[in-house]
Amino acid sequence: MVFFQKRACIILICYNESTCEKKFEVITMLRFKSVLAVGFGGAVGALLRYLVILTTAHSFFPFGTLLINIVGSFILGLLNGYFATKKNSLVFLALGSGLCGGFTTMSTFSQEIVNLLQVSLIYTGMYLGATVLFGLIAGFLGLSFFDRRRGETV
Repeated sequence: MVFFQKRACIILICYNESTCEKKFEVITMLRFKSVLAVGFGGAVGALLRYLVILTTAHSFFPFGTLLINIVGSFILGLLNGYFATKKNSLVFLALGSGLCGGFTTMSTFSQEIVNLLQVSLIYTGMYLGATVLFGLIAGFLGLSFFDRRRGETV
């Protein structure tokens, strides 16, 4: 794959090895900036998640991932409420899809469910229920924060 910039677009030249065809794809700079914004936010979110996991990794119960997913749900709710009337989609992409997407973790949550199933069905149920229930509540509270400031109800 080769890419080069021409004015306000990035042109990708993709070679399909099986058919020896060239495919030209034009990506606008805004779309390219969106990819960079999500990537940068995701990198920061993943580093923050790693730091939280390091500080909470001393228990068999996955408190770190539980905390991460609840806080991430709250932040994403806040962002959705704040950016509902705003036009800056790059910042929303960087913070929402990027930061929150990199910070929260479905794959670790799933793996920890499997690990807890080997230890205790009760702890597994508590973890699953707490993550879903408190994640939904946190997201709702985050979203309602800015709606209430605008005088709306959720």
